[in-house]
Amino acid sequence: MAFKRGSVFILVGLYVLTIPFFNAMNVTSFDNSQILGHFGASTTVFAYSSYIPVFCMMAFLPLGMRLGKQIKVRTMILSASFLSILFNTASLYATDIYWFTFWRSLLAMVSIIGILASMIPILMKYNPAFNMPIMYGIIQFIIQGSQHIYKYLGAQFSSIYDWTFSIYFLNINFLIGIILAWIFYRKDVAIMKGNFQFDWRGWLILILFFTVILFICAEGQSRNWFSDSKISIAFAFLLLLIGVYLLHVRFTKDPIIDPDVFKYKNVVIGTFLFFYTGLMNGTGSIVTGYMSGVLGFDAVYQARTHLALLIGIFIAIPLSTYLLYKRIYLATIWMAGFACYGMYHIILYFRFYPGIAPSDFLLPLVFKGLAIGFLYPITALYIAENVPPKLGDSRMMSGIIARVFFATLLGGAILSTLVSNINVQHKTGLSQQLSSGNQQAAKKLSNTKNYYLHQGASEVEAQNMAERSLANQTSKAAILLAYKDIYLVMTAICFLPIIILLLFKLGRRPIGKVALEPIPI
Repeated sequence: MAFKRGSVFILVGLYVLTIPFFNAMNVTSFDNSQILGHFGASTTVFAYSSYIPVFCMMAFLPLGMRLGKQIKVRTMILSASFLSILFNTASLYATDIYWFTFWRSLLAMVSIIGILASMIPILMKYNPAFNMPIMYGIIQFIIQGSQHIYKYLGAQFSSIYDWTFSIYFLNINFLIGIILAWIFYRKDVAIMKGNFQFDWRGWLILILFFTVILFICAEGQSRNWFSDSKISIAFAFLLLLIGVYLLHVRFTKDPIIDPDVFKYKNVVIGTFLFFYTGLMNGTGSIVTGYMSGVLGFDAVYQARTHLALLIGIFIAIPLSTYLLYKRIYLATIWMAGFACYGMYHIILYFRFYPGIAPSDFLLPLVFKGLAIGFLYPITALYIAENVPPKLGDSRMMSGIIARVFFATLLGGAILSTLVSNINVQHKTGLSQQLSSGNQQAAKKLSNTKNYYLHQGASEVEAQNMAERSLANQTSKAAILLAYKDIYLVMTAICFLPIIILLLFKLGRRPIGKVALEPIPI
């Protein structure tokens, strides 16, 4: 397509506007320990504090999209930017964790308005001149690239002073957004305005559904899941809410999630792919736990892992976008993405050992970045294929719920429990081997005890310290074995779709028609 003079400059400026709204929650992602220490909250309360802003953002998404179509775009972007600065600054002066969570939740909700306001001019100005694969590729490039840059920069700024520095950094970004809005938003019109109609009853049911998932995510592990009656009741209540919602849509003209969208086969498969990719991506928390809990890396070094991910993302997203634009087979990109996720897991499986060098993380994380770059744009495109604009919001909500709520949040909580249980099993098994019959363990205990005796400890003190030292080594070995178990299983899960695609000859066609939608994510 041919650009007029200055079009590239305008396009880049409009895209830069979207970045702070996409990353309002990412900039403090490595500051959890500092924030927890600042407010002195319990781990359970802090778990709720971490989850609630994300749940508020997702719950407000349907209403935010409808409201965004009614408001003039320039007014909307400036209002969202000013409110974001206000709420972001207010979180600095919160007196306790509850007020901090309140202001962060409002910031998350306003971010939805900001995303919509910054996306509408791009979509209206450059489509249909832009091919939809290019549009989705650019959006994913910005979303995935900027979130890792923000996480890295947030950790760097926090190390300079403390967690408040990241808040100031985000405010500067919003101020830049205000300046760009004054430059690029010449007309103040509501481009997509229509008759306001919203499914308030369905929205209430959706909020209740999200609230139950919030409770399960925050309380599931501490309550040991189904051994606790409240968790069982919560899951039963989820099923009840699904039934109530299905009854509700029979009497609603324009529901938030229209079940008719699942009549399209690609929406069903696409929703599952959203869940599947979210699940494969979620094992990154294990690497973070490995770095901090076993290897003792600080937050700044852990944040550098995002730079390795960026290498893969910056390679894969432009490549996959180009291939989609050239109408390559879907199966080709899917297999490339799943293979990269498989390589990421299998390489790390062989690298869970004490004394691993920092550079050893580079290659597997580049593979993970490649996997994200190959799978995320095609999944967003595939789930939208041939779906009419009327069902666009339903399709988008189904994908977001599958990836964010069920795969990332609920799946992450279940994964933490699974790792903990496997760790206990390995620790028990290794502890049983620490007996007088195990000559290697007995020799290790004797050598450690003699070391403490030479340091001036008494017989009893040396014995106790030697036993604690051996127990600590056993604990580290147990957690490494637990990590290896998880990553070996995930390797098989990653390579399984490739076998299915080859055996059943699936996806041997290019992407079909994708209609213009408000937020192509």
